Amino acid sequence: MKLNLNIFAKVSLLLLLSSNVALGQTQQQHSDTIRVSAILPFFTQLTFDTAAPPPRKELRMRDVSMDIKSGIEWAAHRISDAGYSLELQYFDEVPDSLGVPLWTADSILGSDLVFGPLQTSQLTRNLRTIDRTGAEHIILTRVNDNMLKTSTSRRAVLPSAKKSVELLVDDLIARHLDDNILFLMAGGVDTEIENEFLNLFFADSLILGDSLRFDTIQGTKSSIGSLSEKIDFYDRNVIVTLASRRSRSMISNLQMAVQVNDSTEIYVYGHPNLKDLKFIDTQFLDRTRTTIPVSGMVNWTDSLSAEAIMVYRKLFGTDPSEFAVKTHDSFIDAFLRRVEATPMDSAILAVDSLAQWDFVGLPQPVCDRIQWTQLVEEGGYVNSTWELETYHMNRWCDTDTVPVLLPFVEPELDEEGFFIRD
Repeated sequence: MKLNLNIFAKVSLLLLLSSNVALGQTQQQHSDTIRVSAILPFFTQLTFDTAAPPPRKELRMRDVSMDIKSGIEWAAHRISDAGYSLELQYFDEVPDSLGVPLWTADSILGSDLVFGPLQTSQLTRNLRTIDRTGAEHIILTRVNDNMLKTSTSRRAVLPSAKKSVELLVDDLIARHLDDNILFLMAGGVDTEIENEFLNLFFADSLILGDSLRFDTIQGTKSSIGSLSEKIDFYDRNVIVTLASRRSRSMISNLQMAVQVNDSTEIYVYGHPNLKDLKFIDTQFLDRTRTTIPVSGMVNWTDSLSAEAIMVYRKLFGTDPSEFAVKTHDSFIDAFLRRVEATPMDSAILAVDSLAQWDFVGLPQPVCDRIQWTQLVEEGGYVNSTWELETYHMNRWCDTDTVPVLLPFVEPELDEEGFFIRD
């Protein structure tokens, strides 16, 4: 039996025009059709003024939309190969030149899964409209947690920064409770996550009993404040900063301050963005055993993930972008949860009351399976999939595989007060 994946293109952009796509032979076709709608800023009616600079923001959002569309179709092809029928439809979330929306509630009625909108203004305006369809709503942009608390159908794909802080604090307490911990704060847009760290850190009564071992330094996006003065030569120092890439100058100054203290034992816990900053020196990372939370990393050593990447390459002639990977994995995750929730046939249960679904052969995410955390009862879910990586022996490693630290040995000074080197 030949299985068709019906792609209903609801936008006029030439690159988005799609027809029914035959996806080859399958052993079994499931009767249920999974209907997916994507509402994205394609800017199909965008006009260019040759006398003005190009609309960079709009063009960038269009590119992101195309990456998301590719991620959806990547997942859809893999699911269809498992014997499931799908219908995909796309809508432009950007109104036409008269302000008239290009989609309505009726357009997505009957959908099982809805992606988007991406723009916060469009998303906020249409949350309840999407809720009323009964579809699972996959939110692809970063939103305030309060936006998720009023509906169980809403799931935010981007990993929750607050959940990464929980993991970081747990590791910090387990490994460095007796060390000199210095929390370097950047303020500004990072204030919320920094306050989250402080609340979690001081929630442990053991730390409150030894509060002199912890100090905060108020910096800025370009300054490390009094950090250099707080580094103790006679102690193991642990510098923690949740400053994002917005504070590149501050992070650069932190690196220089550590390099100046080349005889002092210093360790660093940082923001996930730290891994992508090009000016960070590998010697700094290795010496400080820099530890960061990471999420959504493709498991290149897994043969199934490699096969999935090859499917994308055959479809689009390139490797998937970060947006395509996140979209693909959220689609596959929703599909697997749908299969898990499907009741087992009564005839099978009559023979084996303990029978369970066999997921061998079903498509899997190329990253780790998403771990969802429900914010409140009867509320939505956030992605809490995080793990810690530490730079050790010139590469990033799973933190749990890095050897434990030896007890700190106080450095010796010679008669003139200089550090005695071995």
